[in-house]
Amino acid sequence: MKFNKTKNIARRAMGLFLMFSAAMAFNACSSDEEAFFTAEENDSPRILNTDIPEWSNGEPAVLTSVSLPNNFAFKVIATPIHYTTVKWYLDNELIYEGDSIDQKVLAGNYELKIVATTTKGKETSRTCRLIVNAAEGDPVMGTKAKELWVAPGATTTVHGGQNLDKVAKIKIGGVEATNVKVAGDAVTFTVPASLAEGKYRIVLEGADGAQYGGGQITVTKEAFPDKSETLWEGEFNVTWDTPFKELQNTFLDHAKAGTILKVYVSGNGQGTATTAWWNNLLTGKGDPNRGDIMISGSMVLEYELTDFSIKLMKEQDGFFVVGNGYTVKKVTVE
Repeated sequence: MKFNKTKNIARRAMGLFLMFSAAMAFNACSSDEEAFFTAEENDSPRILNTDIPEWSNGEPAVLTSVSLPNNFAFKVIATPIHYTTVKWYLDNELIYEGDSIDQKVLAGNYELKIVATTTKGKETSRTCRLIVNAAEGDPVMGTKAKELWVAPGATTTVHGGQNLDKVAKIKIGGVEATNVKVAGDAVTFTVPASLAEGKYRIVLEGADGAQYGGGQITVTKEAFPDKSETLWEGEFNVTWDTPFKELQNTFLDHAKAGTILKVYVSGNGQGTATTAWWNNLLTGKGDPNRGDIMISGSMVLEYELTDFSIKLMKEQDGFFVVGNGYTVKKVTVE
């Protein structure tokens, strides 16, 4: 009898424990969702998504990266649910209104702002970045900042593009540019003189009317600012046995996608910027396809870093300058 009594007590205790656990779980869920289901019209709005990233180093973080032809699709959970309107802005341009967006966006790197406003005029917002990658074979514009800093009515040539033979027209802020000429990876055009100074989205247009994202251009009469930062200066003789590795462990602190790396060199030899594994910083290829540059006299080796470049350096132990027969004089970024 004593044994059975002990078993009954244990069963009752277990039952109480399970009931207590269920109550706690229910209360936790209720607490998490209470703001969503019970907020009233006069309450301040909140965006409850935990999948919207916080800012990093004073810059909005990337919400998502989309590759065309896929749409940008995302759902916002905003409260008070019955009294809140959600609006979506790309580079300050309203593109959609509603809780769930699912639409095509031209290729580009955008600032995305999600704004939730109540019927009482109270407002909250979240800002992040949206990256839309071009589909394979689509025309892509070069991204050199200095070439995309142009006065109204002036002509510029932008290098580093891809598939530009498909471009028949260029529109800037909805206004068509003139004198459009394509030559290999470069496109030349004249900025409309009627444009006010400011930043504009470029739209590339094919002969069939198809449109493609072309990034941003700054239309201004001001001189292009010198934003270069010197990371190293001196005299370092590069040989096959002694690569330049003075910035191996610190270079990534100053680099991100879009950074312009310049290596000032002098001599007669060959070489290029690489990871610590001696793979090209832009292509990831190693010898014999590394793409060493022939150096004669004083030169500046220039590289526009990409997300792939940053990934390579993180995975392959940092930054080198390799080759033979020349001297590194200075390394800058901008």
